Amino acid sequence: MWGADKATDYSLEKGRSAISGCCNIAGVLGPVVMLINSSTGLKPPTETKRVAVFVHGAGAGGWEWHAWLLAFEKNGWICVNPDLKRSPKGVGATRFEDYLRQVEIWGRSQQPCKLAIIGASMGGVLALKASESLHPSALVLVNSVGPSGIGKHKARSWPEVIQWSRGTLQDTKDSMPDSDSGTIGFAFKHWRDESGAVLQDISNGIPVETPRCPVLVVLGDKDTDVPNSIGVEMANRYHGDLKIYKGMSHVGPLLGTRAVKVSLETLDWLNKHVR
Repeated sequence: MWGADKATDYSLEKGRSAISGCCNIAGVLGPVVMLINSSTGLKPPTETKRVAVFVHGAGAGGWEWHAWLLAFEKNGWICVNPDLKRSPKGVGATRFEDYLRQVEIWGRSQQPCKLAIIGASMGGVLALKASESLHPSALVLVNSVGPSGIGKHKARSWPEVIQWSRGTLQDTKDSMPDSDSGTIGFAFKHWRDESGAVLQDISNGIPVETPRCPVLVVLGDKDTDVPNSIGVEMANRYHGDLKIYKGMSHVGPLLGTRAVKVSLETLDWLNKHVR
């Protein structure tokens, strides 16, 4: 828990999560250098500064994007992936707007630039909403929850604090069937509690404007947390591109054994749309 003096500071904090120096999260980084060097579809960086803001999902942190960062930085992108901070009043007092304000600050701190906002799960709807003020050049939604008007928003009551940090190792294994043991162990130690009020806000429906930029929707067809139908509907409504990965779980695109492959294919798409 960070002190109240830091709680209201939503600035970038060097642009990285606490484990940005770690190079072996998940054994997923093992093949990354070879894949990056051998990929023929990636384009060299341009002179225009290109920035990717990565927005993590509920109960996680900026660390969950680590497998993507080397590929993006290798290709000239500046990567921004801090942890979303909770309200100084406590985890349970945190609302969707608290997180949204931080994402907007992260994006504005890098202007002027060619901006891509990449969000996973809860981070997807944050990316969508932030795009209204940040006007990015592209959006990537990874197994994203839907805004209001997309999918069925079932009435649900969340506890004040969802205590994911106290889950069992088996819970983590069950949620990461396509990840290796090293990644599972790391994630198990780093899940954090989440605000029920934030998830309640999302369940009630977050209104968003139609993005005015290219959109890529990335789905794992074995996602048991967010129905694929939501992502398909977003891709159709936003006239976006859709990529579905077979055998991939909800967290698979970021933490699965094929996370590097997903990151490289996403990067290839971005390099074609953000010039």
